[in-house]
Amino acid sequence: MLKRVLVSTILVVLVITNSSAQDTNFTHRKTSKYLTWSLLQLIPSPTLVSDANNDNARVQFGLKWQIIPVNFSFRANKFVSPVQFFVINPVRRVAGSAELFVQPEVVTSGFKYSGFNNFAVSTGGRFIIPIQELGENISASVGAKYTFRKNDLTGEDGYSGIEAGVYFFGGMMGFQFVKNLHENNKFSVSIYLKYF
Repeated sequence: MLKRVLVSTILVVLVITNSSAQDTNFTHRKTSKYLTWSLLQLIPSPTLVSDANNDNARVQFGLKWQIIPVNFSFRANKFVSPVQFFVINPVRRVAGSAELFVQPEVVTSGFKYSGFNNFAVSTGGRFIIPIQELGENISASVGAKYTFRKNDLTGEDGYSGIEAGVYFFGGMMGFQFVKNLHENNKFSVSIYLKYF
């Protein structure tokens, strides 16, 4: 009888110790996952932005960050929510989804001709459409956005635009083109870099 109690006690202690170790390991993995994800979000997307007035025009270099606070997947498994926040599963995103996005942007030199400020924040929405292999190889997007950028010459606060993009490697890399609906800042072209 004593032998059974001793063996049972040892088994209970081992199970509790193993369970505690798994909880600690799970917490460590989760912390590591979100820390790594946060650091990778700091990688900017290079962008070219137009700067023009009635007489002159030029293209400037800038950096843009891709933030997706909300994504709604059209192909989510029925056992999970179709809505994801910030950390977006790339397969669910490129297989067909709608999302809201925010894009902080810094241009490295001043807008000499149009008078806009170097810093801007764009916000809008886009649809992601799968093209090849349910979007894992190639996907495309179409969307609309509004760019909040102060203009010191005219007093304007921003302008709207239409965006189109094509993405590769599970949506982690691609190209975006934005047609801005403003005569002094007609377009921007970006290399899209985003780790989910």
